Amino acid sequence: MTKTLALDIPTPPAEIADAVEMWARKSGRHGRLQFIPTFVSNGQIMAGTWLVRLSLRENDKRMLLYQQGIAAEPPAEDVWLHVPDESRKSGYRALDIYQMGVGGVEAFLDRGNMWSGRGEFTSLEEQVRLAREANRKMLEKNRADQKEESRHEQRDKRRWRFGIPFLPVGVTFPKAAEPTSTTDLAPAATNKEQTV
Repeated sequence: MTKTLALDIPTPPAEIADAVEMWARKSGRHGRLQFIPTFVSNGQIMAGTWLVRLSLRENDKRMLLYQQGIAAEPPAEDVWLHVPDESRKSGYRALDIYQMGVGGVEAFLDRGNMWSGRGEFTSLEEQVRLAREANRKMLEKNRADQKEESRHEQRDKRRWRFGIPFLPVGVTFPKAAEPTSTTDLAPAATNKEQTV
């Protein structure tokens, strides 16, 4: 017989939980704020973070397996209320929703913290779309850079084959320096410097 621990999991403040639900309803979904323990010792929660679990719309592609009866429960988007912090052992720092308040939690959600919790994308579809767009732009830039590099290489090969000197246009080099005959120039060294 296994013994299950009865953890004293904190409940979110009602005003913040209501604000999360109202925020989710703006986009036709539901949102639930819950605490997730990340470190438990001797039956006590030592560390944890808050999570906003958002339901998906019925027409979302990720709902397909649940609608076909293959998945046991409907998928959801999880927004972890934490920020990356390399100085911590876990690699993140949990945010305190009590200090953030309603406005802080809504501001965190408005930044687009939909699945990574880092404020980058509002959905997986947006992430894929932006990644494809960035890949397309990088491919165009690489092609343009390769074309320019090939053009410079062919120009250098042509100069080498035909013995064309590599000098920029408009540069002239005199054969010898012109002598100066002006008397108002200071002498190269003073008498005191010459004797030393």
